[in-house]
Amino acid sequence: MRWPPLLLLAALVGCGAEPGPAQAPETETSAWPVAVVPRPGAAPLFERVVLVTVDTLRADHLSCYGYPRATTPFLDGLAARGVRFTRALAAVSHTAPSHATMLTGLVPALHGVLENGTLLPEQALDLARVFGQAGFETAATLNVAFLARIAGSFGHVEVRPAARGARNQTAEDVVDAALAWLRERRKGTRFFLWVHVYDPHEWQQRVEAHHGRDEPIWSGATPADFVARFAELHGLPAPVPGQPYLVPMPGKPDPRGVFGPDKLLRCVDAYDQLVLEADRALARLHAELAALELPGRTLWVVTSDHGEGLADHGYTGHTGRIFQEQLHVPLILATSDGALGPRVVDELVAHADLFPTLVEGLGLALAADERLFDGRSLLPLARGEDVPWPPRRVFAQRRPSTDPKERDRAAMYALQDGRRKLLRVEPGPDALFDLGADPRELVDLGEEAAHASELHRALDALLGTYGAHAPASGAAEQEVPEAILEELRNLGYAR
Repeated sequence: MRWPPLLLLAALVGCGAEPGPAQAPETETSAWPVAVVPRPGAAPLFERVVLVTVDTLRADHLSCYGYPRATTPFLDGLAARGVRFTRALAAVSHTAPSHATMLTGLVPALHGVLENGTLLPEQALDLARVFGQAGFETAATLNVAFLARIAGSFGHVEVRPAARGARNQTAEDVVDAALAWLRERRKGTRFFLWVHVYDPHEWQQRVEAHHGRDEPIWSGATPADFVARFAELHGLPAPVPGQPYLVPMPGKPDPRGVFGPDKLLRCVDAYDQLVLEADRALARLHAELAALELPGRTLWVVTSDHGEGLADHGYTGHTGRIFQEQLHVPLILATSDGALGPRVVDELVAHADLFPTLVEGLGLALAADERLFDGRSLLPLARGEDVPWPPRRVFAQRRPSTDPKERDRAAMYALQDGRRKLLRVEPGPDALFDLGADPRELVDLGEEAAHASELHRALDALLGTYGAHAPASGAAEQEVPEAILEELRNLGYAR
């Protein structure tokens, strides 16, 4: 199969890098729909890139995105000094597939990682390969072992396994591992470091650990009007003054009353507290890396793989839905010397854009099949350049069901253009939302409107193209190690 080339080039202006040219990885364009090509005279803009992914972090629970609690003081400061993207979207509400999209620039239907525990194909061109062949050291410190299955191109991978009796270790443990690599194993000053922390995912375990105890879970301040603002944010009924806020927490049978109808706010306390703890750990990582006083510029990229329900649309978790609370993720870019920002960008962007952004930052360019690769470099927007940003449609999909009888996990896809969003659940019906007027997706405009929309036709065409180019092998044909399966069972992803 031959992939028609589309050169994705943007001028590297205004960051004044000194390092010499990077070498493009040697890739076979027949084996993967994206290739990296040299750009004569261009040099890397950064000596280092730190990619931080905070699991299960919905954008609207960061204080820098307008949340009424101060959950993210460090990230707020990073965003204030750098570039905050207000409309960044994930491609899927599932951890490994979402991270694989960040690393490859492809949607899950094309990179083939549809489930946690799936291996990224050996022929994949991912960021670790690109950085490694451009002369950068690569390392990943992860909070779950199944992510190591998509990190095979990294030179160093370390997983901080669950402590005895615990689901997993914390952001502090992962930051310890990252700092140990930086101090003891790193050989030079050029590197690409991926740091993944899992804390917000564990809010239900935090609630269970505090069951029957009177002390508060959330350690920060709470505004007097918090419940009303939270309810509006989550599309939930407004509180009645003087009455307890009784909103049932959807989920499994709860005979102990841990998640009863009066416990929603306690669950939110746990989630927010874990976000705050992750933020504190990342502040330490940032400070201690700066204290090393390495020469040259460091680029920080902070995002999340997906969000969390927390009672929105009648569900608590993720993987099963792709409403905006699942897909809208934080995205912050900042440099150690202030070369980017301060700036807020309101254009519609996506996880698929991280790959071309960092490739451009290396002084390289992409050749890709434009039918399969929709990513755009974010550097012109981050630098505030007066460049056109043509309208786009962003695709997302849900983790597939292995049981066709599970209606709740039938195939689900979304396509949105910044104003309207089409949501398809096979075999139907489709739903259409006007995100401009209804950002919480509470009013379905109906299947007739959905079928008449341009998004409906565009989604049909995309699914046809993706189906024709999907990898031949999938998760069902892979043998997942028992240790990974056990972790997935412990985390609730497998039975």
